[in-house]
Amino acid sequence: MLRDRHYSRAVRGGFTLVELLVVIAIIAVLVGLLLPAVQKVREAASRAQCENNLKQIVLATHNCNDVYLRLPPQAGSFGGSYYAPLLFHLLPYIEQDTTRNMAVWLDYSAFVGEKAPNPATTINIGVIWPTWDSVNVSSDPYTFLRQTRIKTYQCPSDPSLGNCLDWCPGDASYAGNFLVFGGVQHKDTTPKGSNFEIVWDGGARIPGTFVDGQVNTILFAEKYARCDGTGLGGTWWMRGVFHGAQAPPGQGSDDSYPGDRLSAVFGGGRGADGTRWLQGLSSKFQVQPKNPGVGASVGGKCDKRLASTPHSVMNVAMADGSVKGVAQNVNPAIWAGALTPAGREVLPGDW
Repeated sequence: MLRDRHYSRAVRGGFTLVELLVVIAIIAVLVGLLLPAVQKVREAASRAQCENNLKQIVLATHNCNDVYLRLPPQAGSFGGSYYAPLLFHLLPYIEQDTTRNMAVWLDYSAFVGEKAPNPATTINIGVIWPTWDSVNVSSDPYTFLRQTRIKTYQCPSDPSLGNCLDWCPGDASYAGNFLVFGGVQHKDTTPKGSNFEIVWDGGARIPGTFVDGQVNTILFAEKYARCDGTGLGGTWWMRGVFHGAQAPPGQGSDDSYPGDRLSAVFGGGRGADGTRWLQGLSSKFQVQPKNPGVGASVGGKCDKRLASTPHSVMNVAMADGSVKGVAQNVNPAIWAGALTPAGREVLPGDW
């Protein structure tokens, strides 16, 4: 009997090859079932962060309006800052006042794409004037201000983040509605000559400008950081500035002021480089455009002239401070009506 019990214990040693294969197959099936659920949870978290960023941006805009009794321009001199784009003007209201103040430092000797800023040639010009040559002296080693990452301006779901040009990582995933910040009256005006300080400044204010109601007017929307389907384009938070060292304002060959194909704009307006952001019925946003970082000739579908979202719906920030998702199948006329602050369009309550 003792010998039988010993033999019985000996033959129960481990799994057979078939049993191991069955266990592995079960694990593979479970992983296959769980992976989509994990991806959905991650996307939900990313979308929530994107919505929260929009909320912070629109609240910052309201705080700015409270201080100056008007909204900042799409690009222009405002609030003690010269020749600056919209997202630069909002920096103090998203706890980035230190970043804004870096615009007093410039390195005229460091041309774009050639070399990094040099502490020995970086000077304090005494005014807040962001240019291509502005230096972030708080970084070690020095970097250009245009390369400063602003997390509030980046949606973690944006697949084009980091696929930028020489301004990495200063790309952004949100843009301002030109018909509000630039002004409906300027939507077809090309910046040239001496008009560059007015054609991107709508002089908007809350609540006076919003005849259609703040709840019915979009201030901000998502827009891919890189979007090359219709030629080089995208969204950079500090785009729309002068080179600074090249020539007087408006005369430098590298100037993008008040804006160009890489500016945080949608809904209308014309850029210094001839870019025309689509407006009216043609302005409806894109949902998950394919291959945003490559040209149309190789399959890129992203249009830099439109707002664009990585989600199944377009997240927008309204003038009343709320954030909402707009369905992909929304009527283009409704979208266009939501972009005009005083177009007197009647929007359905459930759009």
